Amino acid sequence: MLATVPATASQGLNVSRPAVLDDGSDAKKYITQKGTLTRDGGVNIAYELLQSEPASTTQIALQVDAAGVTTTEAASSSATNRFLMIMGFAATGEAWLPTVKELFSRGGKSAGLEVAVFDNRGIGASSSPADKRAYTTDVMAGDALAVMDALGWARAHVVGHSMGAMIGCRLALTAPERLASLTLVSATGGGSEAIPTNCTAIAAGVRGAMKSDLPSRASVDLAFHFSKRLLRQDDPATGRTVKAELKSQYVELQKATGGQSRAGQDGHMNAVMSHSLSKQEYARLRSAGFPILVIHGAEDILAAPRHAARLARRLGAPLVMIGHSAHFTPRDAAKEVTDELLATLEAVRRGATHADAVHPCPDPAAYERSACAAALCCCFA
Repeated sequence: MLATVPATASQGLNVSRPAVLDDGSDAKKYITQKGTLTRDGGVNIAYELLQSEPASTTQIALQVDAAGVTTTEAASSSATNRFLMIMGFAATGEAWLPTVKELFSRGGKSAGLEVAVFDNRGIGASSSPADKRAYTTDVMAGDALAVMDALGWARAHVVGHSMGAMIGCRLALTAPERLASLTLVSATGGGSEAIPTNCTAIAAGVRGAMKSDLPSRASVDLAFHFSKRLLRQDDPATGRTVKAELKSQYVELQKATGGQSRAGQDGHMNAVMSHSLSKQEYARLRSAGFPILVIHGAEDILAAPRHAARLARRLGAPLVMIGHSAHFTPRDAAKEVTDELLATLEAVRRGATHADAVHPCPDPAAYERSACAAALCCCFA
């Protein structure tokens, strides 16, 4: 069942709207700090800190002292309240806002939570280097770690979506002592696994190649990110379909921001296609000493569910498959993602240190087999 939210008072309608139509912009009220840090080569990374309640004096002092990249015991003690969220291909950090809004709406469970989001290099307010070799998941993991340093965070729960999940894996390998947990959303192992091969995705790609106008590109983007079932649903507040509503949002956003540069597109593609983990690296992650969780949409045509299942098996981690979700899980399943993030937070607070601590996973391969069957059915949906 698709979650719904009440229509706003300004609409004057006593109806419930599909939750996915909420872009989470109300969460901007939680932004307490904005900053830009500079990496090697003069690359600027723009980030934001959102807090569910005003920062304490100690937290403010840590932020001021972060220029010296000094982490203290005070910072470490709050690690289980902190989330670093890493967004995926061609999306800014604000794409996390629906999840942040849901996370901060959980009453006492949200008390004291801090969330950092940032624009990956190649998108938004961050720099877009011209050389695509400046974009690898290893380099971009360094960007993420630099955001933690700028905030004075010794440790945090790391959450990555799509390409951001790949970056999260690299961050976990580079600095495992900085992670309280690792959550991978809409993820694959990168490289050839990032190429959608089902007929629905191929058809959408062909349609996109034939037309370059903004509305057509919006339709293709929506087809890759949301399920057909969701896009066909009617919005009772406007009488239009969810697809029409989301398409309007997409077009307006692209006009306002100018969209992603060609250098950024090529760079992000290079990061995704060059990403891979060795057997030894998977083994290091399995034994790194923090919970790992893979969350995926059963209707994802961009990142095949079978690849997420394989990733979970290699990591010895559970796979949470969300039936109604497609690729843009942080938006179309913000409630379910939040449930899992809070469950992980509580597990870590209780002292969990192993990959399947949140949901025991006795037979990860079973997920892969069932996901493969689902993938074979997608062409006939």
